[in-house]
Amino acid sequence: MEPETTYSLVRTWAGAGGLVLMMVLFALALVYALRPGNKQKFDRLARLPLQDGDGPDDKAGDRMEAKK
Repeated sequence: MEPETTYSLVRTWAGAGGLVLMMVLFALALVYALRPGNKQKFDRLARLPLQDGDGPDDKAGDRMEAKK
């Protein structure tokens, strides 16, 4: 086998393997994101930036007011 032919063969298989790997990783991420068991967690995390306070229990905000 010539070096150019070997390189082409390796390049083709590496490209195809990379594509398959990325498709599998994407499918796993999609299954994780759309799994019904994660709905409550993702809904809570989606509302997090809209909540008042600095932390999930708002104790950090209380400390800042106490220092003033």
